[in-house]
Amino acid sequence: MREKVFLSDNDGTLTVARKKIVGEMAETLVKFADNFKLCITTGSPYSDMMEQMPEELLNHKNAEFWCCMGNALYKQGREVYNSHNVIDFKMFEPVLEDIMQNCPMKFHKSFPRHHEIHNNCAINFTMLGRPEIGEPSMEDRAEYVEWDKRNGQRQWIIKYLQEKYPEYNMTLGGQISVDIVKKGCDKAQVATYYKDYDISYFGDRIYTTGNDNAIAHEVVNLGGTIYSVKGPEDTMRIMQNLIQNKLDGKI
Repeated sequence: MREKVFLSDNDGTLTVARKKIVGEMAETLVKFADNFKLCITTGSPYSDMMEQMPEELLNHKNAEFWCCMGNALYKQGREVYNSHNVIDFKMFEPVLEDIMQNCPMKFHKSFPRHHEIHNNCAINFTMLGRPEIGEPSMEDRAEYVEWDKRNGQRQWIIKYLQEKYPEYNMTLGGQISVDIVKKGCDKAQVATYYKDYDISYFGDRIYTTGNDNAIAHEVVNLGGTIYSVKGPEDTMRIMQNLIQNKLDGKI
C-alpha cells in the first residue's frame, strides 16, 4: 500500500486570504499532520507562511511547505530545495505598468497596483495594492471580489497577458491578484514530486483559470483524489472526517 500524502492550497482553502490560521482550524491542521503527511502548496513566499501558519505546524516533522508556486520547499523552517526557475521580469514590467490603462473594466475605487516577485520565479500582480503602499480594507477587498465576478477584470488581464506571452501561465491568484509563472514551473510540479504516493489535493480554485487547476489536473493524471472546497470551514470538516476515519481504521 502506498503512503498517503495530502497537498493543500492555502489562501481561500485553509484560511481567508492573508489571515493567520487560529482556533479550531489551527488545531485541526496540527492533528492532521499528526496522522498524515501534509504539504502546503502556495504561490506565496515562506515569509507569509511564518505569519499565517501555527508555529506547531511550521515545525512539524510531517508538514512541508512548497512556496512560490512549488519552486521552493521548506521543512521545519529550512529551505531544502529551490528550482532556480528564474522569471524574466523585465519582459513584463512595461506591460504591468500600463495594463490597467488598457483594461476596459475600471473598479470605481482607486488603489495603488503592485507586483511582487516570489523567489525570482513567480510574479504576483495585485489589483488593490499591499500594506507598504496602501492596503485596502477587508470591506474594499470583498467589494472588489464581487465586482470582479461580475465584470471579469482579472479574466481580461489573464487573456491579454496569455496572448502576449504564450510560454507563461497566468492564473487567478488569491482574491485580488494574478499569478504569472513559466509553463512547467507552477504548482503542478509538486504533484509530480509525489507521483509514487497515494496523493490527494485540497483547493478552492480548481476551475480553468484558477491557480489550483494545473496541480489538480496533475493529481488526477497520477490517479489521485481531488477535494474541491468552498472555503476553510469546508476543508476543516473534510480533514476532521479523514482523521476520524484513520482513527477508526477505515483508511
